[in-house]
Amino acid sequence: MKYLVNLKLAAIALLALFVTACNDDSDGPNNGGEQGTVKTNHITARFDGDDAQVYIAPADNLEEGSLTFKGNGYHLNPVRSARVFTDNTGWVYVFDYGGGYLKKLSYKDGTYTQVRELDIAPVMGGNPHVRPWKINEQSILIHNINTEDVEDPGNGITKKGSMYVTHVQIPEVAISEIMETWTLPVTDWDIDEQSYPFRIDAPTVLDDKIYYGVGRRQLDESIDLTGIHTIVLDYPTLKNPKYIRSEKANGNTNGYRGENMHAIDGYVYQANRSEKAEDATVIVRLKDGEYDDSWEFNVSEELGMAFNSNNWYHVGNGICYMSAEFFSETDENNTWGVVRIDMNQKTAIKMNVPLSDLFAYQHGIDKDGKFYMAISPVGSSGESDPYVYIFDIDSTDPNAFETGLSLDKGNIFIEGIF
Repeated sequence: MKYLVNLKLAAIALLALFVTACNDDSDGPNNGGEQGTVKTNHITARFDGDDAQVYIAPADNLEEGSLTFKGNGYHLNPVRSARVFTDNTGWVYVFDYGGGYLKKLSYKDGTYTQVRELDIAPVMGGNPHVRPWKINEQSILIHNINTEDVEDPGNGITKKGSMYVTHVQIPEVAISEIMETWTLPVTDWDIDEQSYPFRIDAPTVLDDKIYYGVGRRQLDESIDLTGIHTIVLDYPTLKNPKYIRSEKANGNTNGYRGENMHAIDGYVYQANRSEKAEDATVIVRLKDGEYDDSWEFNVSEELGMAFNSNNWYHVGNGICYMSAEFFSETDENNTWGVVRIDMNQKTAIKMNVPLSDLFAYQHGIDKDGKFYMAISPVGSSGESDPYVYIFDIDSTDPNAFETGLSLDKGNIFIEGIF
């Protein structure tokens, strides 16, 4: 492993802190801004599959009524897409993917107001196409692997990856830590499969380690990729990175925009995204910076259906709801359903909800024994009307849900409840 100490990062970080501090913001770092915003639920949507047309709107009541984004909502106006997080005091954080800005919004009396903006690209190798993740109520991490072409050193690997991680403190939205840029090692498995790591996301903290799911890409598309992979660092120091592998499943583990790893009862659980029906969706676990080879859960085998996933949500006591793309479905716009998983009993149940597009789904809410998730079939007619679906967490009945807030029909993709 090779560390590249870039002293410029420290200077840029100080400049970013100064710029952040100079923003006009009525809340101060000492009071957490409790008086500047109101806590409620928020729903985001994008229009006609256009990642730049992303809107957010409040939803005080998820169990009844209706919400439309037609002529309604606050335009988040990202360059490419928007990643959204909220905190327990009501602040809304929006990352403009493609623009490279982390923005903080207040919400009050039906109005969203931007109160702070931080340009993160300068401390991420100048790349605005990086990814954020809210780790806890004090921290958002911004991370990426920047790749560049290099001459073939004799092993066929013509890409070099550099990993960046920046720790942003919230609610202040101020840079507090920058990882030393790490040049990813060229491993035997990457050489064998002529591939390289190109993406990280969905980090999860357990004890003194942080675990990043990894996406790999082929240099030679005739060679299939095997195994699943993780990058592990010490936390919160963001030091001592290592790149590890398990052969219990095949596929990427970085997720996409939703959660793909969870810390549960002393382990980090991770799912793969299989690329073909022959490769099962499997949940594995990690501890102390390594894969635990003694445990695995083949969800595809238990369900009896071929599917893949890139986002799933732990709602307590080992119960999870997984977005599932079924290989057998033929409507390219509506191939995703929901699977209820019990990690302790190793059971999987396909819920009888409408098929939709959950590829870019970001977040749901669990409270009072229920899990709230927006399901919006795509198209002018769709399989059914879109609603907030309210799942009974304790029930194993595939019909253990009810519909709540009514949402828009048509080519409006609901991306999450926050």
